Amino acid sequence: MAKERIKELKKKIEALVIAIPRELEAYEFYLDLAEKSADDAPSREMFMFLAKQELFHRDHLEKIMNDFQNQLEEELKKGK
Repeated sequence: MAKERIKELKKKIEALVIAIPRELEAYEFYLDLAEKSADDAPSREMFMFLAKQELFHRDHLEKIMNDFQNQLEEELKKGK
């Protein structure tokens, strides 16, 4: 059972390692669009909102990943 749990946690962490940088890429993408929309306030505001959402997503995923990493460490300690 512990081996399955360890494998499951590692897969989840691996997925988050891929997802977190993508959130940062999306943030930079929206930030760039906001800067290019300097003369269009509604568009700039929308892109800034979306950029901030991506940072929120990244922070949220990092917290989840830290939780999974802590769980993994506990599972690995049990196995020793």
